[in-house]
Amino acid sequence: MSESLPLFPLGTTLFPGQLLPLHVFEQRYHDLLADLVSGSSSSTPGVTGRRGPRFGVVAIRSGHEVGARDLPQLHPVGCVAELVEVQPHPDGTSDLVALGRERFRLLGLDGSAGTSYLTGLVQWLEEPLTPTPPGLSAQVTDLFGRYRAALGGAGEGPVLPRDPTVLSWAVAGSMALHPGERQHLLEVPDAAQRLQHLRRLLRRELVLAATMPSLPATEIGRRPPDPR
Repeated sequence: MSESLPLFPLGTTLFPGQLLPLHVFEQRYHDLLADLVSGSSSSTPGVTGRRGPRFGVVAIRSGHEVGARDLPQLHPVGCVAELVEVQPHPDGTSDLVALGRERFRLLGLDGSAGTSYLTGLVQWLEEPLTPTPPGLSAQVTDLFGRYRAALGGAGEGPVLPRDPTVLSWAVAGSMALHPGERQHLLEVPDAAQRLQHLRRLLRRELVLAATMPSLPATEIGRRPPDPR
């Protein structure tokens, strides 16, 4: 069964638990924001216990913009963003902060929505509670600490969560990765497979860090995603 969800296509991938700051200046996204704040947008009616207005963030495959006929340019899996804070400005633009929540699969566009922004037909993706191999979480935690140090993280790093699912999203959201790799991590079905993939990525990045003469300045996440 599919449900309707307002969409905000972006050039990046949002992970569950990750904070997303956005600067809104296009009229269609002003319309989206106004609908969310007023409650006229139907945002994730099937998700229980929701706290704030929600919209869907889905990464663009190529280019910087999509229109009503450009669905093939969007990746098939996205992440719900819960609106946390909105700051309007005198010039008509707005800044907002959203928090990544559930994942969804984009099935198509809702042509009956009649909105200036895209509205998608989505199916919610569950996070299976699969067993995590012994020691895997500890290995990823250790590798991430070394990765953060290699990229110049100063002082104490963030205290990473013990829960394998939350840990996997915390590490994924704090790494400097190619957009395609970020999208792949979002589409990995469960925490065990995601942690195994992160272990491979962290080992690769540590090898690169040891062989490259310099690394680009990178802001490493200083706190894990909100597990709520």
